[in-house]
Order: sequence, then C-alpha cells, then structure tokens
Amino acid sequence: MAPPAPSVSIRANRKDGPVYIELPSSPSFFTAGDLIQGNLLVTPTSRPIRISVSLLGSCTLQDGNARTVRISLFHQSQAVFVSSGDGHELHVFPKSTCLPARVELPFSFVAPQHATLPPPADRNWFYSKDSYNHPRFQHSPGFPLPASCTGNTHSSPRVTYHLEACMESHSPGSQLLKIREEIKYMPPAPQYHPALLYPDLNFGTRLPKHCSREKFIRSRRLFPNYDEHNGKLGKIKDKLVDKELLFGLQSFAEVPYVKFNLFATPASVLVIGERVPVVITVQHLKRSESLAHPPELFLRRIKVQLISAYNTFVPSEIAGRRGSQEHLHTERDTIMLYDKKYEKGNGEPLFDGMNLLDVADVKLIHDKIIPSFTSYGLNLEHELQIEVYGRCVDREFQGIVCTQPVQIVTDWQARTVTEEVGSWPVYHELDHTAHTCEMEADTDLQELDDMAPPYQLDSRHMAPPIANSVPPPEYDA
Repeated sequence: MAPPAPSVSIRANRKDGPVYIELPSSPSFFTAGDLIQGNLLVTPTSRPIRISVSLLGSCTLQDGNARTVRISLFHQSQAVFVSSGDGHELHVFPKSTCLPARVELPFSFVAPQHATLPPPADRNWFYSKDSYNHPRFQHSPGFPLPASCTGNTHSSPRVTYHLEACMESHSPGSQLLKIREEIKYMPPAPQYHPALLYPDLNFGTRLPKHCSREKFIRSRRLFPNYDEHNGKLGKIKDKLVDKELLFGLQSFAEVPYVKFNLFATPASVLVIGERVPVVITVQHLKRSESLAHPPELFLRRIKVQLISAYNTFVPSEIAGRRGSQEHLHTERDTIMLYDKKYEKGNGEPLFDGMNLLDVADVKLIHDKIIPSFTSYGLNLEHELQIEVYGRCVDREFQGIVCTQPVQIVTDWQARTVTEEVGSWPVYHELDHTAHTCEMEADTDLQELDDMAPPYQLDSRHMAPPIANSVPPPEYDA
C-alpha cells in the first residue's frame, strides 16, 4: 500500500520564514527572455531533504457553476539542494549578507514567451464559434503568454506568475513547505505589419445599432451672409419657425438643410505609451439646392475611451452532463483616454481627412491598460470608442463616431528566446518609422495574412513580420 502523500503548507514569502525568496534587483515587470535570478535564503536548522524552486504561470477562471478552474500555462523547476545525509550539508553554502543566520542558494530562470502545457483534459476546450486558423480561445500549447492581470472582483479571471520554493524536511511531523512570490509579466509585442499602425479607410467602420453616422441640420442660418441680410424682425420670425410656433404656406420650404456622414477610423494596432492615430471622415450627402457649398463644421468636444473586455469561456466537464455546454461570460472596463472641450470661438474646424492628433494629443497611457491576448478559456479584447460633439451654424450635434476593435501591444519586441540560462536575448523598442519606410507600396496584405501562425489573433489586427527589418534601439527592462 502506497504511503499517504505528505500534507502541504503554502505560505507567503516572508523574511522570518524558514525559506525566503530574495530577488535582489527585480524590475517592475519581467518579459520574455529576461533573466529572473535570485537566492533562496534558508535556515540551516530546518534540516531540509530537498529544496527546489519553480517558475510557473497560470490563469484562474470560474465555470457556470461558480466553481474555480485553474489552468497551468507553463512550469519550470530546478533543484537547488538535495541532501545525502541528515540535512546538515547546508553549512557549506555561503551565508547571506542581509540575514547572516541564513545560507544562500542561488537560482535563475529565463522567462518564457509561449505556453508549454496543455489545458486540463477533463473538458473540451474547443470553442464552437471559433474561426478557422484564428481561434478566439486557445486549445493547445504554443501561443504567446498573456500579461499578468487581475479583475475588479474576487470572481474575476486572473492571470498570475509565481516563483515557488518547495522544501522537504527531516524534522518529524514536518509538512511539505511551499513559499510563493508573485512576479509581474508583460509580453513583448507580437509580429504585425507596420501598415496596421496607421488608419486604413478601406476597412470602413461599424457603429452600434442605436448610433447613426448620418447627421441632419436644418436652419436658415445655412444661407450665406445670413446675418447681413436679415434684420431683427426676420431673425425673430426664423426662431419661431424653428420652434414650430409659426407656420406659413412656405415656411418650411424656405428653411435649407444639409445631410452628412461623420465617423472616425483609428489604427488597427495601438502601442502602449504611444499616440493614437485617428482619421475623421466627413461625407456630405445632400443639401438644399439653394446652398452652393457645404457648410462649415466645427468640433466642440472630443471623448476617446478604451473599452476592455475580459471574455471567459469554460466548457462543461466531459464526465458531467450529456453533451458539452459552454459558459461564456464578459466583464468590461472603460478607461477614459481623452476628454476635452473646445470653447474658443466656434471651436476647431471639422473637415474630411482630419487627423485627430492635430487637435487632440490622445495617448495610450493608463496604469490599467494590458496588451490584448488569447489563452485557454480567456481572452482580452479592446475597442476604441470616440464620441464627437460639434456645431454647424447655430445647431449642435453629437454622437459616437467610432467603436472599432483594436489590438493593444507593448512597445518592444522579442528576439528568439533561448532556454540556456545566461544567454538571454536583448529586447528592443519598436522603431515604427524605420519599419514603415521599409514597407513597399505594393505589399499584398492578404497574402501576408494567409501566412499568419495559428496562435496569432484575428487577421484584421495581425500580420507576419517584414523580413530584414532594421534592429530598433534597445529596451532596458
């Protein structure tokens, strides 16, 4: 009969514990290829049999029955001490400078870039509405690791990365001791075509059903030189007509009108910390015959919001109910990137082809912004929402002009990650200008999209890299 498994005691990483994980020079976050190195500070009197340290990543979800589902993404482990006797060999190791009563056991890992473990086998992780070659949720290893993230509530999905020290001891009645120290992970930018950093008006826009890009303005002030040719009595009459308090046989026929479309197109890929390029499109559709030219439009206020959606997909257990059931839940968060009023005069001129960055310094800067990702049972999708308040003569108009899905990426890229400790790669900032200059005008984007590896996100947002790119400047983690 097999001996019972030893009980496990999981503790927080504290200096007064028998094992302490020390990271002497830990940055605010690690990325793929960074060397994660430190020491285990161990009390020799604990008489350990074996001490190991692991680097692991996991995500925690909740299924339709509010049960927690933990999914491991990768797990690296190394033994730093194995006893050949009674556990007193620790005295030969160097003593800690900060805690002289402890000995130092060094360790080091190279932060990985891709998931290496399959999802739990008790569920079928294929999402029924996935598109071919671009799954919304992953179902096999090989995809880029997501960034560390925690939701707003206890039941929100979480992606966490830990260093875990594990110690078995000779002491009678001792438990298997595990000490955990959470670290932050931020992935490098995936490969994408530089053209996606700029708005592409060929893709068009989509707006919610309750929003309309069409604007309608009707006012006598649309007439050229209206103020010069209308006296005080005429202006009072016009105001009464506008308020439907005065009706004549031709009163409404004498009021000119204009119709125009107004919408905005951002870049498909947005870089954290960089400006957000947006092109505003104004399409004059129809106007009264008495108007020789379209009227001037003015921008009075602009609001730019980033809407983040954590989508959780957890299928039912295979051994559970008959037939697979999918639990899909979305938790949204809204981040205000920019909100400004233009109250000087009529405001800023609003015209077709206008670059929003000329009047609004919109940057993708906020502590809560996390790069887009897709993983087992969890993804993070972003949408840029832009609301415009404008004026045409004496009429105000407003509306949502953009709700476009965007891909959020970090501002550095990774070279090939090696498993050999001590030979980790160098990370670089993305030089957007250098990459764009190398792109040829006749590049076939559809051909590039067809070559995208299966773990990348939707082809609308992603494309393979350009060969022979100029190395960008170094990124200092």
